[in-house]
Amino acid sequence: MSDIVVTYQVISDKNDVSDLARKIAIEQSVETPESLITPEIESRFVGKVIEINRVENQIDKYTIELSYPEEILSQQYNQLVNLCFGNVSMYKNVKCVDINLPEELLSHFTGPRFGVDGIRERLGVYGRPLLATALKPRGYSDKQFADLAYEFALGGGDIIKDDQNLIGSFEEFKHRVTLCLNAVKKAEDKTGKRCVYFPFISAPYEHIEMYFEWVKRQGVQGVLLAPLILGLDTARGIAAKYDLIYMAHPSFTGSYCVAPNDGMSYHLLYGFLFRLAGVDISVFPNTGGRFQFGEQDCKKIADELRKPLLNIKSAFPCPAGGMQYAHLNEMCRWYQQDSVFLLGGSLLEHSEKLSESTQAFKAKIQEEFSEKITTPKEIKQISACEYSESEIGSILEYMKFEDFNWLGRESVKYKEANHTSFNSVRRVELVGKNREELAFDLRYFEVAQNGFSSREMHQHTHVIIVARGEGEVVVGDKKYAAKKNDVLYIKPMTTHQLRNVNSEPFGFYCIVDHDRDKPVIVG
Repeated sequence: MSDIVVTYQVISDKNDVSDLARKIAIEQSVETPESLITPEIESRFVGKVIEINRVENQIDKYTIELSYPEEILSQQYNQLVNLCFGNVSMYKNVKCVDINLPEELLSHFTGPRFGVDGIRERLGVYGRPLLATALKPRGYSDKQFADLAYEFALGGGDIIKDDQNLIGSFEEFKHRVTLCLNAVKKAEDKTGKRCVYFPFISAPYEHIEMYFEWVKRQGVQGVLLAPLILGLDTARGIAAKYDLIYMAHPSFTGSYCVAPNDGMSYHLLYGFLFRLAGVDISVFPNTGGRFQFGEQDCKKIADELRKPLLNIKSAFPCPAGGMQYAHLNEMCRWYQQDSVFLLGGSLLEHSEKLSESTQAFKAKIQEEFSEKITTPKEIKQISACEYSESEIGSILEYMKFEDFNWLGRESVKYKEANHTSFNSVRRVELVGKNREELAFDLRYFEVAQNGFSSREMHQHTHVIIVARGEGEVVVGDKKYAAKKNDVLYIKPMTTHQLRNVNSEPFGFYCIVDHDRDKPVIVG
């Protein structure tokens, strides 16, 4: 079994640096006094000092290379961050500058879902950097944002994203995203060139999956996230779960890497750790812009995102922040073709019409590269409004009731056939799934003799009203004998199941949010 090798940069007196290296090794691996470290603990768990070197031309600056046993990582991303820079992140004058993982461990991380090649395939654009912009400033109406999206797509831009400040209610989010998607599609129909729109998703933990489920149903191709605000492993899990291009915004990252002698190196955070977390496009401040990132730091970020890394796809570096039209030729030569240039204010200010500004900036990039355009990969995604009537039914004002069947509404499968967690349940989608303009769905479920629903939980709430028969309802650690007209309220993340313990059918209405997360099967 190979070891994880971590490099730290420290400021220390040369007489103390060896003691500091040992202190870091213990702090990060076992966090205990030396007197409690037995020979077995020492050999199996304590980090080992590999090498200590003085940084060239720096009297009191050293690099310390340590190795940690792979077995203490447990193949977990959050533990990787904790192991390499957990407690010692609170030490002054200690900076984590590099992490090297053995191939066996690296193979457990999936990295970007699309990466450079997958995004180019979606867009049909090869041979040049991609051009991106942001919807700003906050204070514009949703229609104004949609107009910007249309003009940018019309001018030949590749990616348009929300600004990270566009945060509001779920209804406000849906309204803006719908308008912007329609605007981009309208431009694509006119030009024949694909442009993708990435909404920014930031929501309370209880609601965030609701956002992702909704954008997937609308045919959104990618999203903008802030990994350090969400939490790195949460962001990784989201990237792994949802088939979306994942653009990472650097908000809140400065506290981790801008100090010269503390925190993490730029390329380690924006390059290695973000890429390992599934980031397809990593946004970071460009040198010479509003933020004080050096040329070599930016170059190392770009190299880290694109370098070969076992089976993990390369990701796009995306320099941003104060980039100017006059610097585009230099940036093209600096970052090369597999990059995304994110331009905001300078693009919006370049001319009165954003479509003309986009054309001018794109032409400047094309001066340095031979662009190749292909037919974008067909994207088969079905939004709620694209189902056929045979699949979801039509909008009905009146549904005649006949013995717990409704004219115009057929019984459908309770869940997909590969589920084995339920038995003898039918479902009727009465209102909500049939293109009605509602915030809720009304369904009828019926459980036959000896049947039962899945034992599950989910973030959304719902209400159950018993319509016929009697049944046993398990809610958390409680059981209820439910009969006709009884009402039950199921709180978020509460395990529940409904069973028919009698010979007659057990039927109930279920009222639930239209936009909701998927249930998690329990046991």
